[in-house]
Amino acid sequence: MSFRLLAIASVVLLTSTATAQSSPAMPPPPTTDLVVAGRKLADWILANQLDSVVLNLAPNSNADTARMELTRLVGEIAIHGGNQVKVTEEKVVRRLGSYQYWRTADFEHAPGPVLLRIVLTPDGKYGGIGIGLARNPPPTDPE
Repeated sequence: MSFRLLAIASVVLLTSTATAQSSPAMPPPPTTDLVVAGRKLADWILANQLDSVVLNLAPNSNADTARMELTRLVGEIAIHGGNQVKVTEEKVVRRLGSYQYWRTADFEHAPGPVLLRIVLTPDGKYGGIGIGLARNPPPTDPE
């Protein structure tokens, strides 16, 4: 094997090893229908039924922190988005080694479709939230 070919093979091996090491771990398989669980949580959040969300927190979550985060988010949605008009897509993706329920929806005052992202445990419990315009979604884990 020539030195040049050996050098190229080493670079390819190092690149694939680094990629494999930096990939997020696979979450355990879901034990419930995560779209249904995510939809229920999203509906509670958008209806400001935060007690229901807090009762469905992931283990080791802080109820006070979750309630504060959700209260702030509901206020932001009310100010900047208004009411949800129409859901255009629902799906579950893997991101950063966790499951996320993604709901794309139109809101009264939003400048475009909105992507609501809810982190879910494999049994459908609430683990966190994110929101933004759907035109710039965050990357998902490789399949």
